[in-house]
Amino acid sequence: MKKKFKLRSLIIAAMLTGFSFSATATKDKSANAPEVSATEASLAYSEIPYLEEAFIDATPADRKDGILVGELGIDGGNKKKLIKLAQEIATNQHGIYDSLLIAQKGKLIFESYYSKGRVNLPHYQASATKAYTGLALGRAIQLGHLSMADLDKPLVNFLKGLDPSKFVKGAKKITLRDALTMRSGIRISDEQRNELRKIPTQLKGQGQVQALLERSVPITDDSQTFKYGWGPELVMQVIEVVVPGTAKDFIKKELLDKMGIVNYRWRTNGKTGQPESGWRTNMTSRAMLKFGLLARNKGQWQGEQLIPKAFIIQATSKLVDTSDQELHYGGKDVSNQCYGYFWWCADLKVGNENYFSSSAQGGNGQFITFVEELDLLIVHTASDNDASYLQTTAERILPAFIQNSIATKSDNNFTKDDFPILKGPYFGQKTPELNSEVFAPGIVSTNAWGDVGSFSPDMNKFYVSRWRVKNDKRETAELLYKRMGDKWHEVEVPDGFKRPFHSPDGKTLHFGKQYKERTVDGWSEMKKLGGDFEKIHLMGLSASRNNTLVLDEFTRDGSGLLRYSRLVDGKRETPKPLPKVINTGKWNAHPFIAPDESYILWDGERENGFGDNDIYISFRLEDGAWGEAMNLGNRVNTEAGEGGPQVTPDGKYLFFNRGVAKAPSKTEFQSDLFWIDAQIIETLRTKSQLNNKLTIAFSKE
Repeated sequence: MKKKFKLRSLIIAAMLTGFSFSATATKDKSANAPEVSATEASLAYSEIPYLEEAFIDATPADRKDGILVGELGIDGGNKKKLIKLAQEIATNQHGIYDSLLIAQKGKLIFESYYSKGRVNLPHYQASATKAYTGLALGRAIQLGHLSMADLDKPLVNFLKGLDPSKFVKGAKKITLRDALTMRSGIRISDEQRNELRKIPTQLKGQGQVQALLERSVPITDDSQTFKYGWGPELVMQVIEVVVPGTAKDFIKKELLDKMGIVNYRWRTNGKTGQPESGWRTNMTSRAMLKFGLLARNKGQWQGEQLIPKAFIIQATSKLVDTSDQELHYGGKDVSNQCYGYFWWCADLKVGNENYFSSSAQGGNGQFITFVEELDLLIVHTASDNDASYLQTTAERILPAFIQNSIATKSDNNFTKDDFPILKGPYFGQKTPELNSEVFAPGIVSTNAWGDVGSFSPDMNKFYVSRWRVKNDKRETAELLYKRMGDKWHEVEVPDGFKRPFHSPDGKTLHFGKQYKERTVDGWSEMKKLGGDFEKIHLMGLSASRNNTLVLDEFTRDGSGLLRYSRLVDGKRETPKPLPKVINTGKWNAHPFIAPDESYILWDGERENGFGDNDIYISFRLEDGAWGEAMNLGNRVNTEAGEGGPQVTPDGKYLFFNRGVAKAPSKTEFQSDLFWIDAQIIETLRTKSQLNNKLTIAFSKE
C-alpha cells in the first residue's frame, strides 16, 4: 500500500508566509536533511522505514561534497507552484518519490526527500547503471586506453579470448558504437536464455560474449536495429580488457573517486565476475546529481576533463530514433523519443514549445534529466513503475524555469519580463532588404561601444564582443548566444573567453596569430601561426575554404596594410601584401574573404569616400587578379565610420558596424551592428564585371 506521510509543519508555515525557509534553518543546515542510521543503512530497501515528514529545502546545504549550491531564485508565483508540486509529491500524487533535486547553471537549488529517501542512502538505480557504464568507457577513452575512432571498430577485436570459428555469421559487424546504442543485432530467444542459465561456469570472463555470439541469430543490417537489451554487458567486457587492472578497480579509482563518490554500491555479476553493467548499482541522489553535472559540463569535473567532450555530446544526443518504441515514463507532453550512448532523450512540450531533454533512466523512476536549453538538471529517485515522470517534469517543473532562461538581461534596459523571445535563425529579427538596419537593437546592438558579432558556420552560435569599463579600466566583454531548438539563449562564458574567427568548414578557430583545430575529441591545444606572422600587429583575420588567410596589419603611418597567406602543400606562406588596388588610402583593416575567394571586403578611408571609414569590395577577375576597389555606396556607407564587414555563413546577409551618436547626445557615440541583404554584393559584382569588360575593350582599341 502506498503510504502517505505528513509534511514538516514549520515548512508549510514558512511557505504560507512568503516562502522563507528560515524557520527550518539551523547553524548546520546539513543536519536537517534526513539520514539513515548505520543500522538502517544495512537494511534491504523494503525494510527502510518511511519518513514521518517530508524534507523540502529551497536553499540546499553545502555538504562539502563538491556540489555547488545556490537558492531557488525564481519569481514568487513560479516558486509557489514548485513548492506546491513538492507538497503533492509528499502525498504520493505523482508516484512514490523518494527524492527530488534540481540544479540550474551548475548549482543545486532545490533538494527534497520523501517516503524512504535519505540524503546518505544509496538508492537502487536499475537501468540508470547503463549510463554510468557508458561514462566509464568514456573515462577509458580520455586516458588513452581507447580512442573515439575505436568506437567504430569491431567489438570482438578487443576481446582476444574468443573463438571466432564458432561465431554466428556477421558477429564481426558489431562495433562498440553499436553496443552503446543498443544496436548490436544480438537476438537470443527465451529458450536460449534458459540454456545459458544452466551453464554459469562457461559465462565467466569473456565466456558470456562467446555464448551470445554462438547462439544469436545471424547479425545483419536488418537485425542491427535498436532493441533494448544486450549492450552494456558487451561494453563492460571491453572495459575489463583495455584498462589496467580490473574494471572494478578502474571504475572506483578513475571515475567514482575522482568525483568524490564514496557512498555507493556497485555489485559484481555472479556469472561473469565483472561489475554489473546494466543494473544493480546503488547511488545517493547527490551522487546522481554529480553524474548529471559531469554530462552538463561536457565531461569536466572541477576543472579536470574526465571524459572526452565529444563522447559526452554523442552520449546525450539523438543518435537513434526510438519513437516507434514504447514510451518510457512519458505522457501527452513527451514526444520524439530517442537514444544516445545509454542515455534516453525526448522532447518535453511546454505550451507550444518543445525542449530537448537527455536522461539516464532506471526502472521504478530513477532519473537524471538534463535540459540544456534551460541549463536545468533534475534528479529524482522513486519506487513506482507506473508514474509518468517525464510528463511531471514537462508539466510542472520546466514552466517554473522557462521565463528566467529566456529573459536574459542586456546592456540596454530590458527587464526579465519584457525581454523579447529570440526565436528563428536571426534572433527573431525581421530581415532587411536593400536598406541597412540595426541588428537586434537592445540585445546585440546596445549603448555600449564596439558591438560586433559573428555567427558560427552552422549558424547555431552567435558571438558578441563589446567594450565595457570594469574597475576603472576599459576591457572587452565577450558574450555567446546559442541556438537551442528554434530559440536563442545567452550562455555563460568563462573569464578570458575570446571571440574566434571561424574557418568556413568549422574545422579551425582563429584567435589572431593563434588557432585551434577540430579533433575527434573536441579542439586541439592552441597553436601558433609562427614565422613572419609574429612580426605583424594584427587586428582582423578571415579564411577561405582553401585555407587562404587575409589579415590586416596596423602600421605606424596609419595607412594599414592588408595581406594574404595561402596554404601550399600543407605549409603556410609568408603573408604577402595584397595589390595596390586594395592597399590604397588610410586605415585599411578588418578584411573578409569570400569562402570561394571571389571577393574581399574591408574598411578604409579614401578621398572618394563618404567621410570617415567606408566599406569597400574587390572582386576576383577572370585572370585571377583583383579588380578595382568599389565603395559599397550609400546603402551601407555614411559620413559616420563603417567597418568590420562580414557575410553570414549562409551567404544571405552582410553585417558591419557603424558609429552612431547616442540619443539624445550628439557628441557621445556608440557602435551598432547593422545588416543588409547580401544581394548588394551581387549587384556590385555585375557592375565590376561590366567595368572590366569595358576596360579590356578600350585597351584593345
